[in-house]
Amino acid sequence: MKRIETIKEKLDELRNLDKGFSIFGSSSHKYKFNKTLSEDEIDQIENDNQIVFSSQYKEILTNLGNGGAGCGYGLEKLNLNHINPPYIGTKELLRNWEDQSKIEEDMVDIDEISGYIKLFDHGCGMEYCLIINGEEKEEIIFFDCDGRFEKIKNKTLFDFYDEWLDESLKTLKRVKRKLEEMPLEEVVDSEWKLNNFSIKEIILSLINAKQISGGYSGNDMNNHLKKEYDKWKTKTKSPLNSLFDIFRKNNN
Repeated sequence: MKRIETIKEKLDELRNLDKGFSIFGSSSHKYKFNKTLSEDEIDQIENDNQIVFSSQYKEILTNLGNGGAGCGYGLEKLNLNHINPPYIGTKELLRNWEDQSKIEEDMVDIDEISGYIKLFDHGCGMEYCLIINGEEKEEIIFFDCDGRFEKIKNKTLFDFYDEWLDESLKTLKRVKRKLEEMPLEEVVDSEWKLNNFSIKEIILSLINAKQISGGYSGNDMNNHLKKEYDKWKTKTKSPLNSLFDIFRKNNN
């Protein structure tokens, strides 16, 4: 339960920081969870379908919710469409792939992958899934529509949450600090160098400004960002600094 409480605390902090849902996929779930399932409901599902959920997945279902906030586009709602036939095993899936350390296209025939439930969808056919039927129950696997495949090692479902929450909070706090210390252009440039290509959306979210929507050009975004940033800067400027500005103007 300690890990669950930590996830809840970090999620609350992230929700309060990212009011504009600038973190990838967050507009899909808005940092909320669906209704939870009871232990009896979970037992019934397992018994009826002869499957086994991992203990951490059960904790999430009973204490957080059946789908909702999470990495990618969020935690998927429980769906049993892919639980049969049973998972045939990683070794068998990769029987035609010599170097399993290389993650490349056409490693596996994705039609052979079954016995799982989807956990997280990252778009472009990239999925993280939990094996619940057949070989290697309770293990997590990754695959995409081009046949790339990886069995996830040394990383639990809770680790996925911690990594997503920690990285998201780290990015938002870093940008927030820069906004307080640097001009807008420098903030954007410094984040582009870190490959943070959502920086403009993140800034709008942090200053609680409306995200630009619909079809728009780069100039449209830049103009909107500058306008909202200037409004925010004016609001947050201290009275003392405002007096200094007036004094400087009167003496020029």
